Amino acid sequence: MTTLIIGASGAIGQALAKALALQKRKVVVCVHRTEIQPINEYMIVQRGVDVTNEDSLERAIRPFKSELKCVWNLAAPLSVDTAKNPAKARDITVNGMSRLLRVLEERLRITGCVVCFSDSIGSYGKGSPRKHATGRWLVQNPTHDPGSDYGIQKRECRELLRLATERGKLETRFAVIPGVLHDDNSWGAGTTEYVLDAIAAARKGTPYICPVALDTILPMIDRRDLIRGLIALQDAPSSCIREPQGGYSIAGYALTARAVLHDLQEKFPGFKYKVKADGPAALFAELWCDTLSPTEAERDFNFKSRYNWSHTLTAILSQHTPKAHL
Repeated sequence: MTTLIIGASGAIGQALAKALALQKRKVVVCVHRTEIQPINEYMIVQRGVDVTNEDSLERAIRPFKSELKCVWNLAAPLSVDTAKNPAKARDITVNGMSRLLRVLEERLRITGCVVCFSDSIGSYGKGSPRKHATGRWLVQNPTHDPGSDYGIQKRECRELLRLATERGKLETRFAVIPGVLHDDNSWGAGTTEYVLDAIAAARKGTPYICPVALDTILPMIDRRDLIRGLIALQDAPSSCIREPQGGYSIAGYALTARAVLHDLQEKFPGFKYKVKADGPAALFAELWCDTLSPTEAERDFNFKSRYNWSHTLTAILSQHTPKAHL
């Protein structure tokens, strides 16, 4: 059976597609403009797929309608990008989810497929749990104000998935994803990406301006762990999914900017930084939870993270010099 990934051009989508293909599982990679080459015969690339165009989505999905087991919707701008242009982000994130569900349910009349969505720690805001936050809490608090357009758009997507589940044609699940740290040579403008920016500056020997307060705690995850978690979530039998709306936090480790910058100064003694926590990233970092709960994912589909911050930093530093923002 086939997995299809919408929004597969980012750091998560490309890694997820590659991991599935390396497991000799058929994966359809849907991208808009990014040039991606298949790594083997199990990866099929559908180019020119635009989530703001329903016909485009249908053309990409139709050839695989009879074999789809799982559809991942990863199409969404990061937190800082969303703050810069909320209307554009909403058309991609919320309206894109609505278009995708309409194509699956009404145009192609697909049934029995699992639709998975990449939720975020950005869904938590003032008044939400700071420690061991769960997907269940988000479901049980559907009117919670996350304090940002980014979080509101994630909330709207969860509601669209809930309604789709009620209609009975599709099964839906979502993964609450922390900050994703990886060894790619470029990345987008998010909040937790400050870690990657800091590493890039330290390696280049340039001064760094940290956009979050030094002692603000944020949940992070090594991308290698995240991909294992996402595959475990999509593969879990329906009978094992015990959380409401199939919502699970994919937990890694907690990290502060102070710890990041301290470790970088140890490895790069000349590294200098200043803190300027007065922009969107600082606001988001204060709103979001400190840690995600690992309990539910381990209980229901045996996922537990393997890598800590030291492992991640070592892996990143072993790669070539990054280019920073896309």
